[in-house]
Amino acid sequence: MELFLLAHGCPNCSGSVTDERLAAGLPCPQCLPQAGNNLSLAAVCCALRKENKIRELSPFCRAEEGLKEFELFFRQVTGLNLSPLQRLWAKRFFLEEPFAIIAPPGVGKTTFGLTVSLYNPQKSLILVPTRLLVWQVAEKLSHFAEKAGSKKKILSMTGKAKEKKELMQSEYDILVATTQFFYRHWSEIASHPITLVFIDDVDALLKSSRQVDSLFYFLGYSPEEVERALRSPEGEPREAGKRPQRLLILSSATLKPRTNRVRLFQRLMGFSVQRAVSTQRRVVDCYEEVPDFARALARAAELVRQLGPGGLVLVSPEEGREGVKEATAYLQAQGIEAESYLELTPEELVSRLAEGSLEVAVGLAHPTNPLVRGLDLPHVLKYVIFVGAPSHFFPLDLSPAPGALHGLGLALFPLFTPEEQRQVLRELRYLRPYLNLPADAVSRYPALEKRVQAFASFLKEKLKDPSFWEKIRAAEDLNLREEEGKLYLVLGDATTYLQASGRVSRLTAAGLTRGLAITLCTERRVLLSLKKRLRALTPAEIEFIPLQEVDLAGVMRGIEEDRRRIKAGELADKEGPRTALVVVESPHKARTIASFWGKPGIRRVKGVLAYEIPADERHLIITASLGHVFNLSRQQGFFGVLTFNHHFLPVFDTIKIYRETGEELVDPEEVARYPEGTVWDKQEILRGLQHLAFEVDEVYIASDPDAEGEKIAYDLYLSLRPFNPHIYRLEFHEVTPSAFRRALENPGQVNLYRVQAQLTRRVLDRWVGFCLSRRLWQKFGNRHLSAGRVQTPVLGWVVARAEEGRQRKARLTFSLGEATFTLEVPDRELGQKIFGELEKLSWEILEISEEERSPLPPFTTDTILTEAAHRLRLSAPVTMKLLQELFELGFITYHRTDSTRVSETGRFLVAKPFILQHYGEELFHPRSWGEGGAHEAIRPTRPMTEAELRWMVGAGLVDLSQERALELYGLIFRRFMASQMAPARVRKAKVRFRVPSYAWETEVVVEQIAPGFALLWPNFSVTELRPEARLTGKEYRELPLAEPYTEGTLVQEMKRQGIGRPSTYAEIVATLLNRGYLVVRGGRLYPTRLGFKVYRYLKENFPEYADTALTREIEAAMDLIAEGKEDYQEVLQKLYKVREILA
Repeated sequence: MELFLLAHGCPNCSGSVTDERLAAGLPCPQCLPQAGNNLSLAAVCCALRKENKIRELSPFCRAEEGLKEFELFFRQVTGLNLSPLQRLWAKRFFLEEPFAIIAPPGVGKTTFGLTVSLYNPQKSLILVPTRLLVWQVAEKLSHFAEKAGSKKKILSMTGKAKEKKELMQSEYDILVATTQFFYRHWSEIASHPITLVFIDDVDALLKSSRQVDSLFYFLGYSPEEVERALRSPEGEPREAGKRPQRLLILSSATLKPRTNRVRLFQRLMGFSVQRAVSTQRRVVDCYEEVPDFARALARAAELVRQLGPGGLVLVSPEEGREGVKEATAYLQAQGIEAESYLELTPEELVSRLAEGSLEVAVGLAHPTNPLVRGLDLPHVLKYVIFVGAPSHFFPLDLSPAPGALHGLGLALFPLFTPEEQRQVLRELRYLRPYLNLPADAVSRYPALEKRVQAFASFLKEKLKDPSFWEKIRAAEDLNLREEEGKLYLVLGDATTYLQASGRVSRLTAAGLTRGLAITLCTERRVLLSLKKRLRALTPAEIEFIPLQEVDLAGVMRGIEEDRRRIKAGELADKEGPRTALVVVESPHKARTIASFWGKPGIRRVKGVLAYEIPADERHLIITASLGHVFNLSRQQGFFGVLTFNHHFLPVFDTIKIYRETGEELVDPEEVARYPEGTVWDKQEILRGLQHLAFEVDEVYIASDPDAEGEKIAYDLYLSLRPFNPHIYRLEFHEVTPSAFRRALENPGQVNLYRVQAQLTRRVLDRWVGFCLSRRLWQKFGNRHLSAGRVQTPVLGWVVARAEEGRQRKARLTFSLGEATFTLEVPDRELGQKIFGELEKLSWEILEISEEERSPLPPFTTDTILTEAAHRLRLSAPVTMKLLQELFELGFITYHRTDSTRVSETGRFLVAKPFILQHYGEELFHPRSWGEGGAHEAIRPTRPMTEAELRWMVGAGLVDLSQERALELYGLIFRRFMASQMAPARVRKAKVRFRVPSYAWETEVVVEQIAPGFALLWPNFSVTELRPEARLTGKEYRELPLAEPYTEGTLVQEMKRQGIGRPSTYAEIVATLLNRGYLVVRGGRLYPTRLGFKVYRYLKENFPEYADTALTREIEAAMDLIAEGKEDYQEVLQKLYKVREILA
């Protein structure tokens, strides 16, 4: 049964189509009246062709046919089936999209390029770096052509005279030449009808700006277009409608461009040629402590003899070039074939290592060392030995160079007070753009010079403070070193460690190779510092194992097996990695997920930005839908719902945005009111997603894990289903590598019951909201006003509280010595009388007892909104925005939740390490706070403190839109950690107070016996009550009998009353404020005169819709729909009476 209609959803004609047909992969009945269910795209194309009705599906139908033909051709030529990656590239070819093939060696890039050039019906051009390769490619092409029975003429430019003549006469089908030859002769070749350009190993061409320019001129771009693209802002899409005259395919395994003109590929053709850098690693990280450099060298030699050839030995920067020379000489003296980067060029070292005449290469553990960043020998390199942990040196003489100040500020950052950290963070962020500016150039920029001097002065004062020096000496991960009378701070260098150990674990066609990294540590503090910085740099924890606990022989067997498989040409999977599209809601989240595996390639398809990177057993393309793509029509039927035979059929259309104001439009009638070209249609996003879905083997929709996210997932599923039948739903509640991998391993399907519940909610919100709003417009003559099934009862609560607030109560505050007490009396006359008698106050302790106090549970949406408003003075919408950012960056779990449950991961992988390290095992008290269910409480995803997150922001590793997000993260972190700590034990006293006319009792905590969780999140205060204490002060105040709501307490009231949802709490408060119904004064909410008038009108005329009961009943019904226990059509039928409002 169909759930709704998509007004322009037909993939072939953009006509109306039901969700039922799209879910079966079918276009609308006008395009295909008679059709079966679950047809493939090829079958749909075949049926449409018979009806002569192929329209917008035409390019995909051509690509399907071309792919089928090409698969047979490829098998005939190579004897192999297309791998999933080759299938992806073939689809791009048939869709006539230019692209870069960026993949590890051995996955068939060159074979694909040659085969597709041979298949291409028009002329093809193949460019390679050298003449030798020209000859080899031509030979291979001839061999392929013979197998295919092809008569195509292959012209290879190897320097012979007759070749030039044939070239000038265009007597060829495939031209093979070097990039240098192309650069010299491109203008002569440009007149030939070449339709395909395949560049194998594009690095040679990317070394020169002029060669890049010549390529773009050859592709049909003018010099003016090239210059304009170079000047265009970063990230601006390619020129609208401009396509290259020839199709370009680039191939490289390394991609190391040396000219900034590589930006032209992104800006003119929509894809980047920056290398997709994989940071995946399968490294056994181990360490051994040694007393000094000499003993470290001796141990390194022992290990090289044990591990065999294929190693790197990297000396700590502390020992410098002399240390490299000493290490090389020592290893050679021990009979080990060793050479350093000082004696041989990187190319010579690579050659000697590859041929096996060199056992180990010796270098410096520094990020710019050629052995750390330049070697790519997955079949040779197996292990790396660090002689001394990689480290940074920071002089404490306060150089005015921005880079030096930034480094020192970061190094000392953990030692500053929280207030100082906030100040230093601002300075670090300011200095980041100037890190490479030399000290003598600072004076050219007065504003910078002023900030540099102020920051240097601040650091200088800190370094004069003896107590600060005590902090430095006490820090377990800061190491002080004195050399030639100068003091240095020595810290672990995580970047170098990751780069260097990454040399021995590489992504190949045989999979991710295993490797071994051994750190011979001469300074324990430097190793601890290294571990801490690695934790900030990598989402996955790197565990250092003591070397004596490692089975080196077993580890090396696995490493050797990987190298054998590379040399044998084996693939990780028989077919190679499968290709998959992952669609999330926000670009932020897409970027975060792509970064789990390194630095992705970037491609823009029909305006959609996509990140592409090899990931475990898949080749992932990750992109975003930018939230909802469809909204309910405002023009069709009853406010967007058609009715026939007592059946309701909502009508949706794509969301359109008026660019100037951001106003959201839906129907064509609304769009027609605006000038052409001023409205952006989310149909553009769908076109790009459909294109991407067609390319890949599988599609994973990973919208947010709630009812709203489920509707978005279903909308995307329907839009993509005609282009790919293999579509799955992913749910994960934290944006972390482990959670994402678990979701990929356990994909599901869209939950249609949840979709029905969200659909019902959307329709009822529309019906009630539009009906009531129109009556308000008629009554008040103001089309800005609105009402709704949730916002109206909530407005009523604020109005009622304001009316209650006109009644007053007395609050008496009095002190006994240092102890302060409060008494609230509803009767003001009695309050005044008690206040007058306080001079005669007597008191006695009735009872003293001990009590165990438990911590509060971790936050849910309502409690974090309340606490953020109370402690940080953040409004509900701002809090939700910051929570969304923290979630998408992978720092907290999903924030729209009413569950307090904590998973095992939260208890034992997040809470336990932190509590054990900082407070000891006796204070770790794991609690689940609830059982079952998919949702969790809001908690941190890693055992990382607010200060550590601040450090990451200062280091440029994290970019947050507002610093307040750090404070919010601090609240979440402390509340969660406290929830997993031991109870507090307190001593409390029951105290009786008496004045002549009144007596009352209260309980106070008089002693903290064991602090427990209160070390992090105290929820009680200790009152010091001395027996001799007498009245030392008193105050009388009159307050409203009922305190006005804050945004936080109003949200909590919604939760208590059972109306609204975690995803809508903040939105409801924001709407009431935006409509002018409420104002905020002193952090509290008050109804305006308009708010009073609107609510009274609605309450008097439509009491049923102003009452909480109806909304609560609807929410309960929607929960039943989501569980499959109620028919959503029946719920709609019951509420259809709302139309009577307009009668």
